[in-house]
Amino acid sequence: MQKYLLESENIIYVPISMEFINDYLTMVNDINVAKFISNEIRTFSYEEEEEWIQSKLEQNAVIFTMLEKNTNKFIGNIELLKFEGASAEMGITITGEMQNKHFGYEGMKTLIEYGFNTLKLDEIRLIVLSNNLRAIHCYKKLGFIEYKVDKDVTIIDNESVDDIYMKIKK
Repeated sequence: MQKYLLESENIIYVPISMEFINDYLTMVNDINVAKFISNEIRTFSYEEEEEWIQSKLEQNAVIFTMLEKNTNKFIGNIELLKFEGASAEMGITITGEMQNKHFGYEGMKTLIEYGFNTLKLDEIRLIVLSNNLRAIHCYKKLGFIEYKVDKDVTIIDNESVDDIYMKIKK
């Protein structure tokens, strides 16, 4: 079993590693996941993913791979990045197969607690695409509030999509 860094009710949080590269690639190259990750949907190569993992390791990034506690099954990644004083941005990606099982809520709640209590952050920000209604609902349930909208940042499924900026304070 993986050495874990954090633990919540149903998730263990382990360091990112090359061991999970095929899981990462499957997740980010799934069109139904990718359309909620970025304004630019594209396919990532094995080499690009290796470089991404290596860069995160070199930066000592605050990023975790989430595994289901009972099965060790890959769920996704969760990260704090773009630190600005006592504020950071949160990002989460969950594989299509593991969505709609409340792992996103649990993972974010755990990382928010880690950010506020361990890293001593005062604020956590995020950006979500306006077509990601499930995520927006989850973020509001966690206490995030909207503070800015960038209109028409991309077109997805023939619809104009906005970037919604949200934050939560300690």
